[in-house]
Order: sequence, then C-alpha cells, then structure tokens
Amino acid sequence: MKALLTELKRRKVYRVAIVYAAVAFIIWQAAEIAIPALRLPEWALTLVVLLTIAGFPIALVLAWAFDITPQGVRAAEPGNSAVALIAAVVVMALVAGAAWLALRDRDSIPSLEAKSIAVLPFTNMSADPDNEYFSDGITDDIILHLSKIADLDVISRTSVMRYKNTELSLRQIGQELGVATILEGGVQRAGERVRINAQLIDAQTDEHIWAEQYDRELTDIFAIQSDVARQIAAALEATLTADEIDRIERAPTADQGAYDLYLRGRYFWSQRGEGIQRGLQYFQQALERDPNYARAYAGVADCYSLLGFYAYLRPSEAFPAARTAALEALEIDEALDEAHTSLGFVKLFYDWDALGAAAEYRRALELNPNSPQAHHWYSSALEALGRFDDAIDHARRAVEIDPLSVYESVALGWQLIGARRLVEARERLAKAIELDPDFAIAHWLLGEANAYDSRVAESVSHFQRAVELSGRTPWFVASLGWAHGLHGDETRARAILAELSERSNREYVSPFGLAAVHLGLGEIDETLDFLEEAFEERNPNLMSLHYYPLWDDLRSDPRFIALVESVGIAAQSADGQESDR
Repeated sequence: MKALLTELKRRKVYRVAIVYAAVAFIIWQAAEIAIPALRLPEWALTLVVLLTIAGFPIALVLAWAFDITPQGVRAAEPGNSAVALIAAVVVMALVAGAAWLALRDRDSIPSLEAKSIAVLPFTNMSADPDNEYFSDGITDDIILHLSKIADLDVISRTSVMRYKNTELSLRQIGQELGVATILEGGVQRAGERVRINAQLIDAQTDEHIWAEQYDRELTDIFAIQSDVARQIAAALEATLTADEIDRIERAPTADQGAYDLYLRGRYFWSQRGEGIQRGLQYFQQALERDPNYARAYAGVADCYSLLGFYAYLRPSEAFPAARTAALEALEIDEALDEAHTSLGFVKLFYDWDALGAAAEYRRALELNPNSPQAHHWYSSALEALGRFDDAIDHARRAVEIDPLSVYESVALGWQLIGARRLVEARERLAKAIELDPDFAIAHWLLGEANAYDSRVAESVSHFQRAVELSGRTPWFVASLGWAHGLHGDETRARAILAELSERSNREYVSPFGLAAVHLGLGEIDETLDFLEEAFEERNPNLMSLHYYPLWDDLRSDPRFIALVESVGIAAQSADGQESDR
C-alpha cells in the first residue's frame, strides 16, 4: 500500500483528483443556478452531477497513464508492475462504483412524460363571491373525472385546496406535490351561461401543454368536464379504456338545479363538524329535484356514516340510513365508486363484516384507483382482518394521492398504532399536526400513541388539546378520563365520569367512551358492562376490539373473549384472509 501511495504521488494522480473535484464542485454550483434560470427540466441537474461523477475515474486513469510535460503529453514512465496491477484494480473498482451509482440513480430522474397531475382550485371569476362553491365544485368534478383514469396519478382534492389563492410558483407546487403537470383555470358564471378556461402546464418548465376556453350554456357543464378530462388524457398520452370513457362521459343528472344543490352539499360536507348536517340537507334537497341522482344518494350515505362514526347520532339512527342511501345509489349506477365506498363503510363499522367491506372497497378501487377515501377505509378493513402490512400500504397510498390531507395522515397513524408500530405512529401523527395544528383527531390519536408507550405527560397534554379544540366532544373527553385513570389521577378521571353521566341525560354519549374511562380506573366489570351495552347498539368502534392495544389488559377475561367472538371479525381474520386476496 505504501508503494501504491508513492506511485500515485509520482504520477501526480493526487493533484488531478483534487483539481477535478474542485472543478466538478464549481460546475455543480453553476448548474444549480443556470438550469432553473434557463427553464431546463429538473433532471438536467441530476444528469450534470452523474456525468461529472462518471468522469472522475476516467480522469484518474488518464493521470496514471500519461504525464503532461513541457514537450507535450507522454506515456508515464513504467513503475513497479505489482503496484500497477493494484492501481488498475482500484481504478476499475472506481469505474464500477461510478457506473453503479449512475444506474442506481437513473430511475430517480423525473420523466417529462410522467402521467401525474394536480388540479389547482379553479378561480371564481364571477361577480358574486357566493359562487365560490360552484368553482370549487367544478374543480372537484374535474379531479373526479381524471381520477377514474387508471393510467394517471391524480392528487386528491384536500391537498390541492391548500393552494387556493397561493403565491407559490407552479414549479414549487409541483415539487411539493410530486407531480409533473398542473391544471389551473377559472370559472365565470353569469345567469344560465358559464365560461371556463383551463390550461395544462409542465410543472418543471412552466410550458403550456394544452389550453382551452369554453363559453357555453350551463346545461353543457358536464360535457365541458368530460372534454377537459379527455383532452388532458390525450396530452399526457394516457390510455383510456372503453369503460373509463363511458364513466367520464356519463352525465350524473339532467337537472341543473339538483347539480347546484349537490355542489353545495359537497362544499359543506368537506368542512366536517357542523358542515356534515348542512351538507346532508343540500343532498336531500337535490334528491327532491332528481330522485335518480346517484351521487346525491352517495352524499347522503357519507353524511349519515360520519354522523354515526363520530357519535353525533346513535349507530341505529345513522348507519341504517347510510346503508339505504348507498344501496339506492348503486341500484341507479352500479359503477359509482363512491357508493361502493359508502356501503363498505356501513359493512365494516355497523355490520362488522370486514370481508364484505373489503370487497366493496376493492370494487371502488377498480372504478377509481385514485380514490384516497377508498384506500383509506380499505386499510381499516385489512387491519381488521389482521393484514397489517397490507393495511399500512393502502394507508400510505392514500397519503401519496392526498399528501397534504391531515385526514389521510391521521388514518396512517391509526393503522400504525394498530400494528403496534408506535414510534412510526408518533412521527406520522406529528406530521399531521404540522399540516393542521388545530385538528383535534390528530391530537387525540397522538395522545393514544404516547399512552401505549408509557409517555404520560405527552399523552395527557395531547388529550387535553383534543378536548379544547373539539369543544369538549364526549369522545375526546372520555379518552382524557381514561388517560387520567391510567396514570393514577383518580380524582380527575371520576370528575370526567360524572360530566359524561350528566351530559348523557341531554345528548348522546357513547357507552364505548364510558367503558374506556372505567378501564383507565381499573374497574373491569364496569368496563365490560359498557362494552356489552356498546355491542347492543352496534357501536362502530367494536370492529377493532380484537386487535387494538386499548383492550390488551382484557384479552384473557372470559366476558371479553365472548364479546370478541360475538362481534365476529376476529374469526373473519383467522378464516378469511386468503379469500380476500
């Protein structure tokens, strides 16, 4: 080795290596400035780096083999043959390493033909600011049309809505969302006419790929949306199947008034909280105008499902109504993906039929592979079936489709908790809180993840924050009571029990939450009494009874074992995994 180092110094290989590295660094810095200024694609910088890396071993070989003298370039004087052999091996290793790096990174170079797209919120160009729901609705429907095309990767609504009125450049938005193209535009509604302009832009170069302006009667709105979807598919060279074309071109209703009410319903439904009730009212009004409006039935189903899931209504009030609406939607249009997702929700959380729910979610994903909601809830069905890795994969896919959605980040956190991957769960839920520091459910779940890992102060802190942000929703208040009891603060736990007991006289308080508080206090009989009451009302939370860590201390109790068997999902998990694949 000493002889090799001496030979490298004699042949001035050290000097060449140092000079080459310095020049390469300068080239990288210059390229980093020049490439964006010249609007060259982002992969050009990666190409420059790879070329300079590949050139490094070539420069070393030339430095070894030749000398630069006053008389010109000459072959280097031969040295020790053994040293030359060692040097050749070293240089070959460097060449092979550079080639491996180039091959490894080749697939990471973004393709100009990548079929990924984000539809930014269309601008409301109408004189009436109250038409905001209409421009948002047009955005939603174009996203929906595009998401039905399996050959495209489409970012979901929740993420793109964060860029409403943004000052970020399209290049920055494209980088944040990880898409190659962006669709933007505006909507102007005046009486019975609508004007829509749209342009498809390369997110890396800001070049226009396609642009069109539509000035039509309002009755042509569905034809405009279908044309936009087909034009974009053509521009991105995406393959469209006959079924996809049929679904894109099918008008959901012939009644423009019903469509307008539907858009208002989705506008409020997406705000959650009190917006769910307002959305339900608009969906029902849409159905009064058009009783064959399948998407409005699906909207009704989604509202009732969430009202039952978040314990705003008793399960017996919410879920049967949701099932009826979902089945009505499917009777009108079996190929409506959102109706299959709605029916899957009822099967999982009310019927406790995880296999049946999984089948509905798979059908929804066949019809709309870019649906984050279908991936999200399919992951819950898979976790109930004991397929934790598959569940996490689908939850991650939902995050990929909707990367800025706090709901999808929280859903992934839930699956990670169920799989006992608590460190990852805390990291994911912390990211969810970064997306929305005031999202109560994220704080609630982070409180649970900390509690299961004996992080007392952190768990209580996040539960308290969830209670504050939710206006003392019973669900979160009960979790805080459980944490107090679990950590030995009996006084505060019993105060919460008293509060929930008093509130149950004037509003619905889930027995599932009361069971959790008693569990924290170590009162097993009372815990099981309330869990059996929750069973009688078919509480949606019982679908996770057989695997969720909250109930680990009860796993050997005969009453608990009997309750899990009565729910039945554990048996589906044991017997039905292969049939669900």
